[in-house]
Amino acid sequence: MIFMALPLLLAITPQLDACLPIQDDRIYARDVAAAVPAFATVAADFALGYAPAPGTRRVFKGEALERLARNQGVTAEALPDVCFERAMETLKAPEILEAMRGAWNGSDVNLELRSWTPQIAPQGRVVFPRAGLQLPAASDPAAEVVWRGYVVYGNNRRFGVSARARITTSTTRVVAVADLSAGALVREDQVRLESFDTFALDDRPARHLEEVVGYVPRTLIRSGSTVLRNQISRAPEVARGQVVQVEVTAGAARLMLEGRAQTDGVTGTTILVKNLASGKDFRARVTGKGKVSVQ
Repeated sequence: MIFMALPLLLAITPQLDACLPIQDDRIYARDVAAAVPAFATVAADFALGYAPAPGTRRVFKGEALERLARNQGVTAEALPDVCFERAMETLKAPEILEAMRGAWNGSDVNLELRSWTPQIAPQGRVVFPRAGLQLPAASDPAAEVVWRGYVVYGNNRRFGVSARARITTSTTRVVAVADLSAGALVREDQVRLESFDTFALDDRPARHLEEVVGYVPRTLIRSGSTVLRNQISRAPEVARGQVVQVEVTAGAARLMLEGRAQTDGVTGTTILVKNLASGKDFRARVTGKGKVSVQ
């Protein structure tokens, strides 16, 4: 296919009222022929230039079209100016909501579209990727969020669209029914599970009792408060001051002795241990409840 740039034929002319809609990224002779039948004898796939950007117009002057036709062996006289613009359409709520739901892969969420901008966009496929969603500062289910999407048009071009929406889901959270002290194991009678509506991407609250019971709060959690995942940690298998069994291995040799933990530790972490016999400190890896090892 021959492509011919014709900068002298192109102009932005807002004074023209009627333009032919174009969806391709280039304007071809067949597109001109839709307005000028005499141009139909020019090779249909002959490219005259690039299509205009959304919201602008591109005009081919009649005199220039006549010269172009003669260069292609076609005689044409008194040709009119021909105007092109991107095919545009009004964005509607149903297609935006459909695109938003597609980002959740069938997950059970409630979508309430509040507004969007711009109202007019190129004809194409509406996309709202999950990555374009701006998280709210709080988990207030009534909070509106900004979601940035786009319309795919032409040869995989993108036209930006921004929407405001409420996106909530019904789920569960763990709530303290008594003050949870820092460093003390959480008992089952100190927490309860309740259902609530929240922002669909809010993963801060603990959702199940087993995420909290038997764990240790990092700070005081007041009664009536939602327990957040970042407020709790695993209970240590070894506590500071606890006498632990120490397994020492050196090649095929294996020795068992007792030590006193100088710091807390969970399985896989390294803690400081004092040898009860020599009084010397050494580092050991926690291997289980009340157990550490040294190699």
